[in-house]
Amino acid sequence: MEREKKDRRTRKTRQILRSALLALLKEKRYEDISVQDIIERADVARSTFYVHYVDKDDLLMGRQGIFASNLGHEAGSMARVDEKDHVIFSSRDWFYHIQAQNHILTLIARDPAMDLAMKTLHGIIQRDVQEKVQQRLKIGEDAVVPSSLIVDYLSGSLMVLLKWWLREGMPYTPEQMDEFFQQLVMPGVSSIIENRIT
Repeated sequence: MEREKKDRRTRKTRQILRSALLALLKEKRYEDISVQDIIERADVARSTFYVHYVDKDDLLMGRQGIFASNLGHEAGSMARVDEKDHVIFSSRDWFYHIQAQNHILTLIARDPAMDLAMKTLHGIIQRDVQEKVQQRLKIGEDAVVPSSLIVDYLSGSLMVLLKWWLREGMPYTPEQMDEFFQQLVMPGVSSIIENRIT
């Protein structure tokens, strides 16, 4: 009971801090916002802020931050080859996650924080892809293409498509973007791994 109460209080405090930073981002550039600004807007003590976050970058992009906390948990689903559609790796969930984060990305679009967001996103995607590749594929050391290169190629290609989609104003659905990913990226990868799926 006590633990549940503490967890609820932690979630509430983090939400207050996230809301404060989002409100400030509507008023000024990310680089002009200080931790002091955030704690004043949230009406919390400085020590409270530092219990939850290392700095404002952590609040925006950290594991429990505004942008990154919902990314990477269910995204980038790797699947067995399906007899019907032959999907080995689906990028659709990543496009859904980015679509859900669009309000934040719009606020920081012309701000140095956007570079931080993209770097953070790339790291999350790369870790997720690596995990899925290790879980689902058996690529031996004697493979023509090393698994680490496949991970870099998939995550890098997905980042290119995500950035293009954002820059263009998200004119296509996540399903359409996944179809582009399947057509542009997967034929080469499929030819390497099709016989190594668990």
